[in-house]
Amino acid sequence: NVPVILYFLEKGAQPTGTVQNLLKKAGVFK
Repeated sequence: NVPVILYFLEKGAQPTGTVQNLLKKAGVFK
């Protein structure tokens, strides 16, 4: 889970909504 978050952070600042949506798909948030 952490590597996924770090990956998006390295990609660049994404809109908060987009990040949360991707994290939901990753299964971080339920």
